Amino acid sequence: MVTKRCVVPEEYNYLAAFLTLRCNLGCSYCINGKSGGVLRHREELTSEQWIDGLNGLELKPDLPVTLEGGEPTMHPGFYDIANGVRHPIDILTNLQFDISEFTKRISPEKLNKRGIVGYKSIRASFHSEKMDAEDTIARAKELQDAGFAVGLFSLNIPESTEENMRMAELARQNRIYFFIKDFLGFRDGRLFGHFKYPEGLDGKRKSCGCRITDLLIAPDAEIYKCHRDMYHAEFPLGRLIDEELAIEHRFRQCDNYGTCNPCDLKLKTNRYLQMGSCSVEITPRKKKQKS
Repeated sequence: MVTKRCVVPEEYNYLAAFLTLRCNLGCSYCINGKSGGVLRHREELTSEQWIDGLNGLELKPDLPVTLEGGEPTMHPGFYDIANGVRHPIDILTNLQFDISEFTKRISPEKLNKRGIVGYKSIRASFHSEKMDAEDTIARAKELQDAGFAVGLFSLNIPESTEENMRMAELARQNRIYFFIKDFLGFRDGRLFGHFKYPEGLDGKRKSCGCRITDLLIAPDAEIYKCHRDMYHAEFPLGRLIDEELAIEHRFRQCDNYGTCNPCDLKLKTNRYLQMGSCSVEITPRKKKQKS
């Protein structure tokens, strides 16, 4: 039973429910694996706690709850959560689950529909290091044939160029939406990605004011102001299951600017697929007035 109501400010563009940070692949280039100190294995909410907490949020009608991870389907209560949440949902996944079970247990009507060309409520990552192209296409096609809006994406890692081209052709042949996303972070001494605030990745710790438009909920219900804090389990702002939860859209002091997670600083599309968006707004730290 929903016991509270918490209004999510209208400025928020994205709501991520990280059901688990566990993953069934373990790619060598994983941004979560490379960023250092990421706590993948931590306490995870039960399906009942997720449902009650998420249903207690008041959202704008066009802001879906995105179930993600890690790999969200690894949560033992994934199907109960997907069906129990009253809001429309999106899913970020690697498709390494039983597709037949998925199509039997979840209706396409449960997933968010936005009516925007190119918008897909199931966004599936393809990782050539661990996944087979033909098998991935077959899985995506089975979902699409069952009425789900599916999009496949891969990363523009230099060594994956040929495999990405092959995947693009297979997707075209099967009429499956496929797109390339920026690989983020440092590799072989080079910074990959397009960022609004590249100085946030220079490794030089400094202070700033930071305001984010992503609502990030960790597997243990803690809410964080950025991916960096969430992955390191530092400086939570509150818990999804708190009775008196309040979510504010405001600038907060940060003393870890320079060690940010690339996901927060990248230039990307917003939920309307408009390019040029960034999850955070950074301001210089205000100097204290001398007394």
